[in-house]
Amino acid sequence: MLCSKSPKIHRTSTAAVEPVLNNDDLFLEILIRLPIRSLLTFKSVSKRWLALISNPSFSRRRSISNPPIPSGIFLARPYPDSLAFDFVNLTANPSRAPFESLNFTYQEYGIVINQSCNGLLLCSSSYGNESKRDYYVHNPTTKHFTTLPKLQARKIFGLNLAFDPLRSSDYKVICVRNSDSFKNNYEIEIYSSRSGPWRPCQGVFSAPSSMRFDSGVYWNSAVHWIDAWENCLYFDLREEKLHELPMPRVPDGWEERRVEYFGSCGGNLHLIENYKPQDLEFNVYEMKDDHSGWFVKYRVDLHCVSVAFPEIVPSEEDMEFGFIPKFSVITIVDGIEVGEESYLVLQIFEKIVRVNVESGSFERLVGTDNGGGISQVNGFFEQVEAYLYIESLVCV
Repeated sequence: MLCSKSPKIHRTSTAAVEPVLNNDDLFLEILIRLPIRSLLTFKSVSKRWLALISNPSFSRRRSISNPPIPSGIFLARPYPDSLAFDFVNLTANPSRAPFESLNFTYQEYGIVINQSCNGLLLCSSSYGNESKRDYYVHNPTTKHFTTLPKLQARKIFGLNLAFDPLRSSDYKVICVRNSDSFKNNYEIEIYSSRSGPWRPCQGVFSAPSSMRFDSGVYWNSAVHWIDAWENCLYFDLREEKLHELPMPRVPDGWEERRVEYFGSCGGNLHLIENYKPQDLEFNVYEMKDDHSGWFVKYRVDLHCVSVAFPEIVPSEEDMEFGFIPKFSVITIVDGIEVGEESYLVLQIFEKIVRVNVESGSFERLVGTDNGGGISQVNGFFEQVEAYLYIESLVCV
C-alpha cells in the first residue's frame, strides 16, 4: 500500500511546486534567500536558472535583501612566500578559502592583491613599476575576472577600486597619476565597467607628496585619501570633483596624525587615531553621511585583552625607541542584526583576535602560543597586509 501511494504523493508535490518554479517573480523570491554557495551550484541546473542567477539585477536585488558582510580576511604571507595568502574565517559557518594564491590567469611572476572593495579584488601582476603592470578586477567567489585596459607610461601614485552592490552592479577604478605641468601636481583617470576605457576627469590638481593615493578607501560614492601631515581629500564620483576631507584635530604636542586604522565596512567609514598606545584605549570615529565631520562611535578598551596577550603592552624600551603600538586594527565590522555586536579584528604579533566592542569579550581566530600564525621578523611587530572577503555574485 505504501509503495502504491508514493507515486501519487510525488506527482502531487511536483504539481504544487511547478507553478512556483515556472513563475520568475516567485522563483526569484526563493533564490534571493539562499546562500551564495548554493546559488553557484544551482547555476548548472538549467540555462534558465543560470540566466536568472547571472542577471546583474538579481545580484543587486540579493545584496539589498542580504546586506553584504565580510565572511573572511585574506592575509598576505611574508617574503619569500608573499604571493600566497592565509584565510581567516569570520562567520559562524566557516567556509573553505576561495584561494591560496591567485592563478585566475597566467602571470610569470605571479599576481598580487592591491585592494578589496565589497566583494571584488583589484589585482595586478607583481613585477615591474605600476604603469607597466597588468591590472585586473577579480571576483573570488565566482572566479571571474576582467583585464583592465593598459595605462599610459606615466608614474602612477595609486589605483583605487570603487564598488557598492547596494547602489549598482557596475564598478569603477580610479587612477591618480602625475601631471607633466608642475611638481606635486596630479591628474585623475577613471575606468568604468559600464562605459569602458580610461578617461581623464577633474583636471590638474595639487596635493602634498605625502598623500596616500595608494591607500584610498571607497565609501558613500567617494574615494577618500588621508595624509599624516597636511589636509586630506576625497573624490566624489557623482560630481567627479575633489573636496577637502575634514579630520579630527591633532592633539597639542604632535606634529603628525597618528592613524591606526582608516577603512570602510558595513556601510560606514571609520577612523582610529592613537596618540597614547600605552594606554590601550582609543576612540573609533565614524564619518557623517554628508562628509561634514566625525563623531565618536565606540570607545575601545583593550586592558582585558592585554591580560590574555601581555605582548600587546609596550615595554619601556619599546616606548623609548618608538616600537609602538604592538598591535594593529585590521577591520571594524558593525553589527547589522538587532542584538548583534560590532567587533574589531586585531593583529597581535602572529595572532588574529576578534574583540567585541560593547562587551569587551574576545576570541583568538588565528595563531597559537607556539606559532602557527603570522610570521614576524626578529621578534619585532610587523603589520600584515589584509584584505576583506565578501561573497558576491556580481559580474565583472
